[in-house]
Amino acid sequence: MLNTLPSSPKEVARFLPTAYDLRMPVFLWGKPGIGKSDLIRQYAQTNKMDLIDVRLTTLESCDLRGLPHINYETGQTEWMRPEFLPEIDTPVAIFLDELTAAEPRIQASAYQLILDRCIGKHRLPDQAWVVGAGNAPEDGAVSYGMGTALADRFVHLNVVANPEDWMEWAMNYSIASEVITFLRVRPEMLDSCGGQEQTEQLVTPSPRSWTRVSRVLEATKDKRVRSIAVNGLVGEAVAVQFFHTLEEIGQLPPIDKLLSLPAKEAARKVPATLPGLYGLTYSLVRYTSKLAQYEQGIELLEAVSQISDALPRREIQSLGMELLLGKAHRTNQFQALTRSETYQRVYRSKAQELVH
Repeated sequence: MLNTLPSSPKEVARFLPTAYDLRMPVFLWGKPGIGKSDLIRQYAQTNKMDLIDVRLTTLESCDLRGLPHINYETGQTEWMRPEFLPEIDTPVAIFLDELTAAEPRIQASAYQLILDRCIGKHRLPDQAWVVGAGNAPEDGAVSYGMGTALADRFVHLNVVANPEDWMEWAMNYSIASEVITFLRVRPEMLDSCGGQEQTEQLVTPSPRSWTRVSRVLEATKDKRVRSIAVNGLVGEAVAVQFFHTLEEIGQLPPIDKLLSLPAKEAARKVPATLPGLYGLTYSLVRYTSKLAQYEQGIELLEAVSQISDALPRREIQSLGMELLLGKAHRTNQFQALTRSETYQRVYRSKAQELVH
């Protein structure tokens, strides 16, 4: 049992720089598809580090130490340096991915590398860092668990799916607005099934599978192809709910047509459903690129919020404004937008609250 607090991907990313500064070996636990490997890869990429991916499942214990050869000058057997062991002292992460899928005897071969930063006489450069990732047996993945001797060599992080973190990431990585809308309405579906072993289902949703769903939606409009792919990625029960939400989102007119209408008229054409309103928000943010479109989007969100019903229109308006401001900031249009007459008239006080 993993007796440590769960951490969101954002919290893990916040901790990794400290771990690297201390050269502290880190092990990321989490369900398949949660994004453990991506966290390490993104950290290495952001910090211009080399990444050496070592899969112990493909090695024998002798491979980790290196092949023996005879030093004829000394008459002794020596071990050649393994090719994945860095020699040059530059920032590098040695990533033992899927470590818990390796048999215990193979795991044991990594003890010295993880704690002592060496293999035999071959030492790691000062800027090298050892990290690992894997699944627990209860996650339904191939896993031998981890013995206490190996566990004692790591700081352990329990990575769990966090819908808010994932949606923030998704907005920056062009994930389909339909997927973001569905998970905004049904956040428990980001990683809903508590592990395959507990549900006895092979196909369940995960952050990785939703990213693949987005790729399918972008690649084809064929409904049957979409159905086959999404069912195969997240499972039948979740796919049924996803396509029901897509039908509601599909009632939303094209964003360019909405923005060409007076704001109050356009607001009446937005479906009066939660998926419809969230679909408007994420589609609007994805569509806008010019200052005029930002201003039209502000007017439309304001008009939508003025319609009186039981839906959380004000909250969705605030979300939309926050996302528009964030995108304007990323595209260097924030100052122009906040100086515009529309912004000053509609959102000045509200937006200042959101960004401070």
